[in-house]
Amino acid sequence: MLLLDHVTRRFGSLVAVDDVTFAIDPGEIVGLVGENGAGKSTLMRIAAGETSADAGTIRTRSIGFVHQHFALVPRFTIAENLALRRRFGLVSKKRIERLAEETIAASGIELTRVDRLAADLSVGEKAKLELIKAIATKPELLVLDEPTSVLTPIESAELFGVIRRLAATGTAIVFISHKVPEVLAIAQRIVVMRRGRIVEDRMAGGRTAEDIARAMLNLSDSHAGELTRRAGAPAATQTLLHLDNLTLRASEIVAIIGVSGNGQSAIVEAIHALHLEGAAFIPEDRTRDALVAEMTIAENLALGAPRWNRSEAGTAAVELIRRYGIRARGPNQLAAELSGGNQQKVVLARALERNPEIIIASEPTRGLDIESTRFVHERLRDAAANGAAILLTTSDLDEAFALSDRVHVIYRGELSASLTPEEAERQAGALMAGIA
Repeated sequence: MLLLDHVTRRFGSLVAVDDVTFAIDPGEIVGLVGENGAGKSTLMRIAAGETSADAGTIRTRSIGFVHQHFALVPRFTIAENLALRRRFGLVSKKRIERLAEETIAASGIELTRVDRLAADLSVGEKAKLELIKAIATKPELLVLDEPTSVLTPIESAELFGVIRRLAATGTAIVFISHKVPEVLAIAQRIVVMRRGRIVEDRMAGGRTAEDIARAMLNLSDSHAGELTRRAGAPAATQTLLHLDNLTLRASEIVAIIGVSGNGQSAIVEAIHALHLEGAAFIPEDRTRDALVAEMTIAENLALGAPRWNRSEAGTAAVELIRRYGIRARGPNQLAAELSGGNQQKVVLARALERNPEIIIASEPTRGLDIESTRFVHERLRDAAANGAAILLTTSDLDEAFALSDRVHVIYRGELSASLTPEEAERQAGALMAGIA
């Protein structure tokens, strides 16, 4: 099915994949985990023939790859994007839409209204479309790179059902994720990479999230990767933004949770359209809305700055690379060459280092490893402690409950009343399903 034998890949002085041997059998579900820049995605891109190896042997068959970065045509509809992959040929628009509906139904994934443009889809819906594209060709090996990073628990459970059904029919699955509990829930075998090497390859039975986190990070801390509740938030008094029944106050973190496509993006877009002075945005789709892939790290960090000075930008970038733990060759490396998690760190560094009064953070830890996620949470807490009002939209419910002072659940564009994190934990399921 797949055999990578003593594979190595270098990017300049960086050894991204270091003498790795990896194999997977038909019907096997393997969880591939590791911190940002550990080499997971590069290894699978080598397997798929998207990146060449400097050394080693690769034996593969048909591979479907769901990338962390979407490969959709924004101006095409759902049906047209599927037609590109399925090669339906010269048929009518109505026929293309009917074939698309049949393809979606066969996948077992819920995605409605195939006449919608890809540009208008939520990030979660784009992730679903990418998955449908990949499995429609019936590959013998399916690689999923951070597939649940923008999915709610309900959508993730739907995905897991699809994965198990595919594996039962003989499809081999490689599940790349930073969400260790999900890896434990779905994988039969867990492979841990660290700095380009496989450091563990064991069956999933008997493993715990803590020991996998320790292997990923090379830590002995028994609480590696735990999310901790925000404690002792400063009293919030000054209202910095009021929008319908959503109020953002200084020193507060307010979370919006819900199934993707229920209006989270519309709220963020409405706030963005206000052109608020002193507001910073962390977009949910970093490759489309936050970074210029062909520009360097230093240039991306300087976007929006009042003036441009190459020397000053380079010096500032060196410091931010260090402080945010961005794995890069230096400030002049192109953003396109970074892993998804390290790209997100660039976006975070640019947003948070300007000391904004209001921070709109959409999926701020998407694609980040355990330690980087913890770091981002600390920085958001610090910003709130220093008086910033933070609106967090996230598909990670644990993140919302751990970080926020107040929570709103969104369903079909309507926000629930403000809830404490404890109330939200009890009521979120019913509210997200529209039955409460």
